[in-house]
Amino acid sequence: MKQIKLSVSNREKLGGNNAKRYRKANKIPAVIYGESGEKNLLLDAKEFSVAARQISGIAALLDISFDDGTESRYAMVKSVERNPITDAVLHVDFIEVVRGKPMLAVVPIHVTGEAFGVKNENAVLEQHLHEMKIKCRPRDLPEFIEVDVSDMHLGDLLTLADLKLPEGVTLDMDGERTVVTCDAPMAEEVAPAEPAAEAAPAEGDAKAAAPAADAKPAEAKK
Repeated sequence: MKQIKLSVSNREKLGGNNAKRYRKANKIPAVIYGESGEKNLLLDAKEFSVAARQISGIAALLDISFDDGTESRYAMVKSVERNPITDAVLHVDFIEVVRGKPMLAVVPIHVTGEAFGVKNENAVLEQHLHEMKIKCRPRDLPEFIEVDVSDMHLGDLLTLADLKLPEGVTLDMDGERTVVTCDAPMAEEVAPAEPAAEAAPAEGDAKAAAPAADAKPAEAKK
């Protein structure tokens, strides 16, 4: 289990205008929810950027300490709101984690190895789930769940129920969900052939086919 230290301060002034002023001062508004109660925070933008890079692609606990020395809490990032144009962090929500008590978490799924079917049977490997919900105590929180696909053959699939979880970790979602498949490649669609255009008659043939302008109709037999 990875732990990242993060220093925060209490956010006294709320509202949209104050949030804009905080961001101009390189502070990020945030909220922590949990057993100890809801609290409004301010994060240092640079410090949070460093922490975000450290926990990218893994599940990790944040050791949040208040700069006035009043308290500290363990937490996980619940959601991050970003500017759709600049990608700058606008707001962060944390969920408190209480040591010794079971917690729910979302952890990434990392696929390793090269499938036998891909190497030898012209199969295509596809990962359908990239994260999963688990239940565990904070001390048992895995950074990720690793899935080795080396033994997968053409036509094989792995579900969540097939994955080997670390001791103390249980699945908290439908075990029948498909994680990885090893299937035959999709056949390329062949466009239907266009019907051949009828050949235009040659000039001489056209004259032969057309009746002469001065030709008289044949007399009917009596």
